Amino acid sequence: MKKSIISLTLATLAFAASAQANIKWDYVGAGYTDAGGDGPYIEGSFRLDSQWVADARLTLLSSGPADVNLLQAGINYLSGFKLDFSPTTQTYVLAGIDHAFGDADDTGVYGGVGLRHPLTPEVELYSEATYHTIADNYGSLAGGIAYYLSPDWAIRGNIALNSGDMKNEFRFGVSYQF
Repeated sequence: MKKSIISLTLATLAFAASAQANIKWDYVGAGYTDAGGDGPYIEGSFRLDSQWVADARLTLLSSGPADVNLLQAGINYLSGFKLDFSPTTQTYVLAGIDHAFGDADDTGVYGGVGLRHPLTPEVELYSEATYHTIADNYGSLAGGIAYYLSPDWAIRGNIALNSGDMKNEFRFGVSYQF
């Protein structure tokens, strides 16, 4: 019990710690994903103004003889809502389109909420809760970390826990911030 309380206290203090890092929305990235099938992905995000961010991701999944490509394109609205215990955390609302093509053909929309938190100048945590209408509808809770090797380069990893028949997703890659 004592170990649990100490662990929870340390995690809370680490999350609430004030960081001097700026969250960077403008980046391009590439890496590997495993979501039932596996394969490469490329993604990008571009800040349109102080409250709007456009993003897109193309994932090429292969599972045995089946190849499915997934294109996601959306927009994020940076809410400006600040958490009392963590004023550096950025919260946002997101929406977009999912389109699967290749050996599968399906299109749907998604929406949700997310947050990004600079834990230290080198480490950023992020999480999103989304609902997708593609593939017979499913919910997703994703969380990840970005470790900045320099102001321009970061290593990123995340896991998305999905509901229903949708497989959980793991991604690992690199990104270039501009």
